[in-house]
Amino acid sequence: MTTKVFNPKKADYNGMQLWLNPVDKTVYATESAPKYSFKESNGYAIYDFNKHFENQKLAKKDSSFANGAYQHDAFVDSEFKALAQEYSDDVKAGGRQRSAALRSFTNSAVDIVNVWETVLGKDDRTFAGKNLAKEIAVPNLLISIDTATKFGGMTQLDEGQLSQLKELTYTRSNFEANKYGLKFVIHEEARLKNVHNVLQDSIQVASNKVEQRQSFDVISVCDSDLTAKAVQGVWDSFISGSDRSTNSPLIDLGIAKLQIEGSGVGGSLDRVGMHELDFAKYMSNTFVRGVASTGPSEHSFEPGTRELPGFPGVGLVLDNAIKQGDIYCTDVSKQPTIALFQGPQRIGSAHDEETGDDKYFIIDFHLATQIQSESGRQLTSAATPTDWT
Repeated sequence: MTTKVFNPKKADYNGMQLWLNPVDKTVYATESAPKYSFKESNGYAIYDFNKHFENQKLAKKDSSFANGAYQHDAFVDSEFKALAQEYSDDVKAGGRQRSAALRSFTNSAVDIVNVWETVLGKDDRTFAGKNLAKEIAVPNLLISIDTATKFGGMTQLDEGQLSQLKELTYTRSNFEANKYGLKFVIHEEARLKNVHNVLQDSIQVASNKVEQRQSFDVISVCDSDLTAKAVQGVWDSFISGSDRSTNSPLIDLGIAKLQIEGSGVGGSLDRVGMHELDFAKYMSNTFVRGVASTGPSEHSFEPGTRELPGFPGVGLVLDNAIKQGDIYCTDVSKQPTIALFQGPQRIGSAHDEETGDDKYFIIDFHLATQIQSESGRQLTSAATPTDWT
């Protein structure tokens, strides 16, 4: 007498392709891409979207759902259906069964998370201060800028008088880019302990530091080199017993614009930089928002670049590295006030065979400098500093 033992064969889903049949709205698992039908590629149904949508409607009806109207019949494959039903029953049972279902390593309906995939602490804020300068890519470390001095305008001539000869004169300024470096190491232990891509996270942090350095350099040039002028009055003061601001920021910005455009170099005010708190005070000023405004003042504490409300055609740069009370007015298009010369960048690595450590470095050559002093202004004492530490 011979006995034949039948072992149930479990489906091997590794390497299978999933295809949605648009006719019957059913997902099929196939061994290869079907050309004419799913049978030719040994395809079999796994999931029925028609049943799925029916179950969605039933789930919205609490009474029908509680009475067991909801079924796992969307899973056409019996193995998938059994797993889903088992998991559902265990979760509904509560207690130890629920805990076991949620922590099961074999249950396909639950992903076990050993380490949270999101890495905290690697992101940084937006460093927008660099947008106050015009970024210019240069291949070399030595940069030369020629500045032309225009001759005067036309003069009235008497009878028989000859006009005076005039010519353009050029002044050459030479600059040399500064060298900045950042070096970081990834230990062998760090790669083995962490489930994250340590190299990718380190590169992201390092790239943020490059942006940070360039932004701080531009703000430093604005603070030290721009022609400073005090505003007519602080923007955050109000007339006693009223809801009207004492001073108008539009007048101060208008004066800066007139001084830049009237300097004779052809510049134009198109960027204004300030601290986020100063922008909130700017937007709260009644000369900007209006005296009879019925809605809230629209302002943002998010650093970045956007259009300056109430002053069309001028971009706003918000960065909390800008000193409170100081407003930077620059030109970045016609006659750039400040240039951010971006020189070559070099990235390299070295491996230590003994320790297993990998060392990476970034070398960045750049220079932030003022190249046209007449196309920029700094307004000081625009608002009362607020302690936000």
